[in-house]
Amino acid sequence: MVSHRKNFWIIVITALICWQSPDHASADGVIMLRSGSESRYVQRFFDYLVDVRGEYSFKDVGQGLQKTKWVRNTRGGLNFGYTDSVIWVKGTVKYTGPSDGSFVFEVAYPVLDDIAVYISRPEGVTELRMGDKYPFYERPLRHRNFLVPVTFKPEETITLYFRVKTTSSMQIPLNVYPEDKMASRSQADMLGLGLYSGAMLIMIVYNLFIFFSIRESTYLYYVIYVFFMTLWSTSLNGLTFQYLWPQATVWNDQVIVFALNGIVFFASMFASRFLDARKTYPVNARLFMVLPVISFFMMLSAYVIPYRIGISTAMIFAVITILYGSVITVLRLRDGFALARIFILAWAMILAGGVIMALNKFAWLPQNVLTEKAIYVGAVIEVALLSFALAHRFNLEKKERIEAQYTAGIHERYARIAKENELLNERKLLAARDESLVVQKRLTEQLEAKIEERRLELNENLDKIRLAHDKIMENLAYARLIQSAMLPDPEDVAAIFPDHFIWYAPREIVGGDFYYIDTIDQGVLVAVADCTGHGVPGAFMTLVANWELKRIVKGEKCYDPAEILAKMNKRIKKTLKQDQAGSFSDDGLDMAVCVVDTEKKRLSYAGARIDLRYGLNHEIHTIKGDRRSLGYIAFKGDYRYTVHHLDVENQMTVYLATDGVPDQPGEKGQRFGSARLNEAIAAHSNQPLPLQCERLKETLMTYRGERDQVDDMTMVAFNTEF
Repeated sequence: MVSHRKNFWIIVITALICWQSPDHASADGVIMLRSGSESRYVQRFFDYLVDVRGEYSFKDVGQGLQKTKWVRNTRGGLNFGYTDSVIWVKGTVKYTGPSDGSFVFEVAYPVLDDIAVYISRPEGVTELRMGDKYPFYERPLRHRNFLVPVTFKPEETITLYFRVKTTSSMQIPLNVYPEDKMASRSQADMLGLGLYSGAMLIMIVYNLFIFFSIRESTYLYYVIYVFFMTLWSTSLNGLTFQYLWPQATVWNDQVIVFALNGIVFFASMFASRFLDARKTYPVNARLFMVLPVISFFMMLSAYVIPYRIGISTAMIFAVITILYGSVITVLRLRDGFALARIFILAWAMILAGGVIMALNKFAWLPQNVLTEKAIYVGAVIEVALLSFALAHRFNLEKKERIEAQYTAGIHERYARIAKENELLNERKLLAARDESLVVQKRLTEQLEAKIEERRLELNENLDKIRLAHDKIMENLAYARLIQSAMLPDPEDVAAIFPDHFIWYAPREIVGGDFYYIDTIDQGVLVAVADCTGHGVPGAFMTLVANWELKRIVKGEKCYDPAEILAKMNKRIKKTLKQDQAGSFSDDGLDMAVCVVDTEKKRLSYAGARIDLRYGLNHEIHTIKGDRRSLGYIAFKGDYRYTVHHLDVENQMTVYLATDGVPDQPGEKGQRFGSARLNEAIAAHSNQPLPLQCERLKETLMTYRGERDQVDDMTMVAFNTEF
């Protein structure tokens, strides 16, 4: 009978782990939606395409050029484990409602790096970009998961394409639910996460108060361990990115590795103290501390270690540490340590959750509610059991202290006798100390003589350093004159643009930014560039780039902004020998080119990672440049940049700025940002441009506070009234 019950529970647990939520679709794989639809898990009806080199564009996959490589999804969940490939998934959705319907497609895995979503309709394609590599506020809907809102017309059929690239586990759980039910669904989801986080925080606060009361290091290690467990789990489910650091994309990517290694380290320290492993099994305890020490250094170097290596190693170390800790716990249980039973039960809870999660992340178990939430359930149970064990251990220690006080009274009499012997020995030590003071005085005098000799030598070297520094500063000052000479003459610029300003502020004496303003056959050409690096390296790049720009504009009479950028890209790569194998110069620049045709009253613009802003009727508009720099080994030399045309109107002001202005951090470490820059320009747009420049500088300096300037800053603005 007992055997049958055991087999029954094994079958139930296995079924839960391998369970997949049901999906609904037509016989040909088309996902059917209608008015009043409930939430659905639809990933099994999405085909997938493995792009090993990440070279396919939407044009390749969306027009059927890769049709033979699409794979019908027979695995249920879209879980590919850790892979360097780019994964494309697509699915066809038909809405059968009588009126317009709004739905939300959800990718329910918050740690994916880069997701490109293409909504294909007969009249065109809509593209969305999201992922934890982008600031949180750039998402279409502010949610911890990735949400894609889609509005359907009656009887409309669309095709959804998802391009996913990530260093985390490649899991693409796709759900769809009506937009009007999004709030209730999110509320239920947040309730579960809130209960988990609240339970963990209660344990942290409760045991922290106990630590401050009794000053027992075991409680401190336990509190920090629970803190890292909470930090890791809330980072994994996207809560911290949503509420704590929505713009810190690099930190958000590495905090999971940082926290998981912190869990291993502080859990091991807590286990060692709780079980008294160093006293009872010193050899095993030293071996047990090897993995935590490695995890500690991996935690400190989370920004250096690639995410894939860091997270895989951390999970393996976590499982090994739990298994090794279980061995020591069993040994202590065999010794009669009663609390080891509770400890090994708690250890088993977190081990089960960790193993299920690790198997899921490596794509050895399917993704469902149990495999995703097992680690949370195991963590809560483990934390509660360990808290109970700590309290019980505290009571046992209190009892032992009372017994120790009784024993101490017996030994006090012997201590008084020993004290008298110590007094005799102290007199002998005083005599020896007096003798040592004489020797110490002699050594001190010798040391002072050596220090004086060393001081004179250091002063002489300091004078040499000052001379060298003065020579370097003299050379840099002359280099600044040379770099300034290549920039447009202020009087010439004033003749072209009566109302303008130029904000040129290198971070150092010389810098990597430059600007170009000159008349051409059809009007005026304005360019702003941000070269690689600062100081002397950046200044050298400005000389190269400025020379090539003048050759293209003046020598070749090329006035098309996109063509200028394309030629600059080729020239820079050729000049720096980036088109040759084994090139070591991985440099380049960002650049914007603006041509104003004074006769046609038309403005043409193309940008390489530098946007164009223009003010009209006290409103600031932005035209985005291509997200492709000029030069650099990784970029191809035949890229075609996009040209934008704009009809020039009276009272229109054009602004071109390098990224040094929006990237300047404030006192709290946050970037000034494009949004604040646009607000500052709009706030002073009714003033003359020279006065606008002063107000923008004051605004940035106030935001910057005591922070140093981190990058070269260049901003050119001109009014289109000629």
